[in-house]
Amino acid sequence: MKLAECLDALQERFDNSHELEACRLRYRDLKIRYDEAVSEFQDRISTLEAQLAAACSFGVIVPPDTARRIADLESRLTKSQIDLQVARKRQSALTSELRESVTSHKAAQAEVTRLEAAIKRKNCRLRTLNDNYERRLRVADTTIATHTAELGRLQDRVLTLDRYLQNASQRAQVAISQRDQARAAHIATREGSGLSCSRTIPRLEKRINQVERSQKSRQDLESALAKLQQEKDDLAVQRDELLGQLGERFMEITDLRAERDQGQEKLSSIASLLPSAPGHKRARSESESPTPSARASKAARSTSSPSSSQRSRSRSRIYIPD
Repeated sequence: MKLAECLDALQERFDNSHELEACRLRYRDLKIRYDEAVSEFQDRISTLEAQLAAACSFGVIVPPDTARRIADLESRLTKSQIDLQVARKRQSALTSELRESVTSHKAAQAEVTRLEAAIKRKNCRLRTLNDNYERRLRVADTTIATHTAELGRLQDRVLTLDRYLQNASQRAQVAISQRDQARAAHIATREGSGLSCSRTIPRLEKRINQVERSQKSRQDLESALAKLQQEKDDLAVQRDELLGQLGERFMEITDLRAERDQGQEKLSSIASLLPSAPGHKRARSESESPTPSARASKAARSTSSPSSSQRSRSRSRIYIPD
């Protein structure tokens, strides 16, 4: 609000500068005419006083016409002196007004200089914020790419573990079926005759050894299955942590974009409040402001960043079977 009032006052003072210049020219003309009139009256007064002194010294009788002319000249001299006093008062008033206008013009010029310095500082601050935003955006993109690659590697690892678990389950089922078959054969041989038992004892012992080995293999497979399940759980925890870090990076990018947009809006509002400056100032502001092509490229880059982040987010949302 104070900035707007200051700008209105500056605009009003800039509008009064033409009137001040006209007053200054009129004052100069009046002073020249006043000096000419005063010098003319002083010459005539000196001439008349010399004539009067010469006439008095020689005892010359002044004619009535000359006396009337002298009285007329004296009245005109009195009127001229009154006009001279009025002109001097007017001159002093114009001088004080001119001094006040010069003071106000200097104050307005100082205010304009201060506003230009403030705009320059805002531009520098905006460039710094933009550089920081670009740098942090590059760091965030690099981190997102690294986390996405790590997430893909973990996904491949989980798929490999799933296939290994399926193979282990199939091998365990085969071992269980072999054990059941051996148990059934053992029961059948126990119910057979003694002759058949004497012939089948070595074969059964061999089958029993195979069953024991299959049981041991099954235990090993179960322990390996438990380890793989634990590793799968750890990978799922790592995946959740990576997804949380990706969400934090996206929130940081969103905050940086909001801060950059806020800074640009503040700068544009300050620039719109300034009065129209001379040509060189306008050229300097145009040279400092980004070109339309640069603004277009920056807008394209800002619009492409959300799409790339969405693609990264879509790549990170990979289904991992439990």
